Amino acid sequence: MKKFVTAVLLLSFLISMFPALVGAAEAAPKLYLNGKQLQSGAEPQIVGDTTFVPIRTVTEGLGFDVSWKSPVVTISNGDTNMLLTIGDKTAIVNGQEASLEKPAMISTGSTLVPLRFVGEQFGLQVYWDKLSRSVHLYADSTTPGVPVDPGTGNGSNDDTETGEIGDPGSDPSTNLPNSTTLLKAIEYNGLGSISLPYDGSLSDVRTEVLHSPERIVIDLPNMNFAQEFTPGFTNTTSKLGEVLVDSHPTLQKIRFSYYSDKPSTVRVVLDLSAPTNYSIVKEEQAVRIDVLEQTGPPPVDTPPATDPIPPVTPPGTSAGPTIYKVVLDAGHGGKDPGAASVNGHKEKEYNLAVTLKVKALLDKETRIKPYLTRSNDTFIELDDRAAIANNLKADLFISFHANKAETASVTGSETYYYHANSKSFADIIHKHLVAGTGLKNRSVRTAAFRVVKATTMPAVLLEAGYLSNSNDSSVLFSDQKQNKIAAEIVSGIKEYLKLS
Repeated sequence: MKKFVTAVLLLSFLISMFPALVGAAEAAPKLYLNGKQLQSGAEPQIVGDTTFVPIRTVTEGLGFDVSWKSPVVTISNGDTNMLLTIGDKTAIVNGQEASLEKPAMISTGSTLVPLRFVGEQFGLQVYWDKLSRSVHLYADSTTPGVPVDPGTGNGSNDDTETGEIGDPGSDPSTNLPNSTTLLKAIEYNGLGSISLPYDGSLSDVRTEVLHSPERIVIDLPNMNFAQEFTPGFTNTTSKLGEVLVDSHPTLQKIRFSYYSDKPSTVRVVLDLSAPTNYSIVKEEQAVRIDVLEQTGPPPVDTPPATDPIPPVTPPGTSAGPTIYKVVLDAGHGGKDPGAASVNGHKEKEYNLAVTLKVKALLDKETRIKPYLTRSNDTFIELDDRAAIANNLKADLFISFHANKAETASVTGSETYYYHANSKSFADIIHKHLVAGTGLKNRSVRTAAFRVVKATTMPAVLLEAGYLSNSNDSSVLFSDQKQNKIAAEIVSGIKEYLKLS
């Protein structure tokens, strides 16, 4: 591992000398190693499609074994041994021939080597983002013992957005490996939700908020555009496209393109007129991005946008007509059915049904704004459910569930909480839950359920009844009883918020 890390250091120093095109008046490109920006004043050269960097500065700065016997330069770190011959497109790496697109050369007394070739031979991934004029190197995440996270940004105020990739002047689509995960569409619902449906599997979604101008950047690693991708591209050669938005207070445009070739990464950028809250939810075969509400005043040259949700204040204060945000979480869903009922139903069915009934009632309230973590039969990770509530800065969080026991005789309703600030809410909502179900009162309890532990506002998890008990199950899957449960939950919310 030590030898490989030395190679990483070699290349990090190598790319840290990557400013502008020779003779050009453009600003120097930005340089990144494993997502962190590097600074240096040394100058490389770009010849055609290939970036060259001075090898002497690299070797002197890091003390690698370098020998020069014209016309051959030898570089070694004890693990990799490379011979480059000036003017020759064939290099010798660990005794094996390797072809170069452009050979090493001498310019103004300096020996220059091709950045991509040297980087990849020392175990790094190299790509060039043409639009933002940035060079990125990442250590190979499959290399044993190398703790790296390709694509992790440093949170800096940069311009690394959608753009072409590969060496300067190349077509990114020719550099991208085949991927079994394909982005089918980018769909905007006109209200602030953007859906990214895909085929295949997606293990990670990376996001970063950038400023001046405001935008949210979403990266989808190991993903390609599907052949039938909609809405299609404004620049088909470089796979660049955009969707204009005119129905949102701050969201102005959705841009998309390939971002990197190793790994193949699709980037989506949301252009905003002001800082804005957002949440990202991984649903079943789709990623949903909810652009929520403005976090600060609009720019001085922009008329203030009307915010339908005034600032939130604690219950019982006299700060005017506060609108309270309540997140309703239908437990389980999609591939996760939850507990099985002895009457043939699934827990996820009850959870969603009663959640939608509660929302329908809250929609009629002028002082409460309900939000759903899911509105249909989709699977959402527990942390994503909590993140929706936290990003919204919600006032209350309620997760709807039903229970199961080994013994069919176990019956009753339970309410769980974790943080101390949730106790009074749990007491009130449990009283109404029992009134709604009519089942045995199994009391308020504490438990480290993820959704009530990871949320920051008063949060409860309701176990309405036991699906292993035929009577409880009949109650929970009765439409009439669900309506009563929903009405009681709404009454409990209003009582806690002092709105009843």
